[in-house]
Amino acid sequence: MTDKMTDNTKADNARLKVALTTLGCKANQYDTSAIEDSLTRAGIALVDFSGHADAYIINTCTVTNRTDSQSRTLIRRVRRENKEAVVIVTGCYATVSPDEIKEMDGVDYVVSNTGKDRLVEYIKRGRKTDNDKAITDSPAPRATTGTPISLRTVTASKRTRATLKIQDGCSKACSYCIIPKARGVSRSIDFDTLESEIKNFIDAGYKEIVLTGIHLGDYAGRENSKENSDNSSDNATADITAVARLLSTKSFDCRFRFSSLDPDEVTDEFIEILRTSTNICNHVHLPLQSGNDEVLGRMNRQYTVARFIERVERLAEIPGISIGTDIITGFPGETVEAFEETYATLKALPISYLHIFPYSPRAGTPAASYAGAVHGLEIKRRAALLKRLDTEKRKRFMEAHIGQTLEVLVERVDKKNAEVCGTGKTRNYIPVTITGDSIEANTLVSVTLSSVSKDGREMTGTLKTQKIKTKSLRTVARQERVTLGEAGA
Repeated sequence: MTDKMTDNTKADNARLKVALTTLGCKANQYDTSAIEDSLTRAGIALVDFSGHADAYIINTCTVTNRTDSQSRTLIRRVRRENKEAVVIVTGCYATVSPDEIKEMDGVDYVVSNTGKDRLVEYIKRGRKTDNDKAITDSPAPRATTGTPISLRTVTASKRTRATLKIQDGCSKACSYCIIPKARGVSRSIDFDTLESEIKNFIDAGYKEIVLTGIHLGDYAGRENSKENSDNSSDNATADITAVARLLSTKSFDCRFRFSSLDPDEVTDEFIEILRTSTNICNHVHLPLQSGNDEVLGRMNRQYTVARFIERVERLAEIPGISIGTDIITGFPGETVEAFEETYATLKALPISYLHIFPYSPRAGTPAASYAGAVHGLEIKRRAALLKRLDTEKRKRFMEAHIGQTLEVLVERVDKKNAEVCGTGKTRNYIPVTITGDSIEANTLVSVTLSSVSKDGREMTGTLKTQKIKTKSLRTVARQERVTLGEAGA
């Protein structure tokens, strides 16, 4: 009887078409994929966001005031172009500022991160009446304001690189950041389930898995959770180094990449695992934010510039490694001297690329009321200098790889006239355009790198081998480390 009812429900849902779009980080993108999975399991058809749908779901970001504005613009456009559709706004903006969204014309439901696993229910309710305000789900305590960690997916990418969210929330309190209010305190998936989730992605055909989280380095997954299901404090926990150890010791048929980690989370053991592993990519993103300790203190970052420098120098001993960083420029109290100190630190270190964020005050954060605001024109000047440094760093890093043969994951294939071109990334995160015969998407190939683009954003290369067999990945990785080590000698 239950199966028949379920089939009938799916048949009813099959008449529904739903479109989703996402603003923000990889964790939010993962959530959208999990939502799509839940809709598909319910028998609901997914359609492109630019087309006609019965319901539109906007998964918002609230990291800056600008992203809030982008969300509002998108909401208005969706309602203007789709007057009869259900409009659901979810995500971090919906969690932090539900009343603000509720006042907007045309929004039917405002659903916090906590409610992302109940969106099918809201879709089936249909539109609210014209005179009603948008319906909001019940607010949750701070400890659980984030997406339920149980909301999982095995299709967390429309591409060849899957995103696996193993952690959510943040228990830190960076003075410029609103995200802890949107995502709650730090929590992690059980360490015991990590291996099975990885295998699910591999079975789905992914050749690279990017491990991500809101504060990935704060991962603390329970071990022996099946034997200790009472959530007692006796349960052991595994940290991010334990995750790296697991990835390096198992014969997984794919390669792995870690998203952003803070300096103090990159332990000596983690670095050694990265140096010797054949399936963890030699690429680390290590945010600095400022090269001045006083500014770091005002940001409430939990490390010093000296610690950052020491970690980068240790990581740089790994052959061919790409080290990226984040910089916030123009933070309140950042003097000219403090900026120059930051610039000099970045210039001297073996950093491969920079992500630059001109500071803008975020309402609801301590930093929004800090004295010592930097003038907007000065912030632009500093950002421009950092962007030029970023270009120099990228070009120098890529030029060092000319003539080398590296493993590339082909993410996309296009035909240009009679020529077939593929695009993808190396293990150390170099974007590559590949020429050659029989290039296939979602394959790992050996490519000889030949040149760097004028803007320093990518390299070109020639296909050396066809497809790399999965069992040969470890051999290829070992050969790559030897080649890169010799080149750096």
